[in-house]
Amino acid sequence: MRKIIFSRKGLDSSAGGAPSPIMPDGRIFSLPIPQKEKSPNRYKNLQFDEFNGTKLLKNFKSKIKPNDFCHYDPRLNQKIGIFGQANAAQSELDNLEVQTGDLFLFFGWFRNVGKKGTDLHHLFGWLQIDEIIKGEKDIKNYLKLKKLDHPHGFKDVSRYKNNTLYLGANELTLNRRKTSKRGYGLFKKTHRDLILTEENKTRSNWQFPNEFKNSKNLFMNRLKWSDPKKVKLSYRGYGQEFVLNVEANPKIASWACKLIHKHG
Repeated sequence: MRKIIFSRKGLDSSAGGAPSPIMPDGRIFSLPIPQKEKSPNRYKNLQFDEFNGTKLLKNFKSKIKPNDFCHYDPRLNQKIGIFGQANAAQSELDNLEVQTGDLFLFFGWFRNVGKKGTDLHHLFGWLQIDEIIKGEKDIKNYLKLKKLDHPHGFKDVSRYKNNTLYLGANELTLNRRKTSKRGYGLFKKTHRDLILTEENKTRSNWQFPNEFKNSKNLFMNRLKWSDPKKVKLSYRGYGQEFVLNVEANPKIASWACKLIHKHG
């Protein structure tokens, strides 16, 4: 694991205009962004435990309708973990040499349901890269072989330049040693450990745990410390992929694995 990528996914202010829900019992469900083009999924067909997409959409005001198509990605709750990326965001991952063994930590905008809740940037899932598939032909062939649907391989995907699928590892690995945890999945319930937003601050103000202290050259793109001694930063909302150099501070790899073992 040479890199950890904080990957922003799910509904946001520009795509959907609403947060994803933190349910009263603490369970978290990341709702995907809407998609104009035809997709394998509509919101009404999504299923999160006993809730369907239609019910979850009712928690917050949104312009999304249950019959709308959605971009359901990453897929972390099926027999194979899959995350698709393309265009400028994928070119950035290529340029920063993201490769097999590296770890995506997915986060998004969340809010508590049923009470006056704070807007949070909250981690909701992970995927350690086992294989990378590039190009429309190979992606569609793979999905057909595995009998899977995914928006990056569904019908006309010519709009996706540098189209790429990341496949999750069967087992999470740290320092070349396999652990007892799967290499992809969803965090089950909200917990302070999973919240990037600093307490009592707006969601774009983050505070990392102590394992991130004394990290020089940690951020490889756009993230910057606002207060390195207190491991605080002000997140800037543009971009999807925020890449961290694990070799600058190996402690953060252990932190990520412990997080997955504790909450995954």
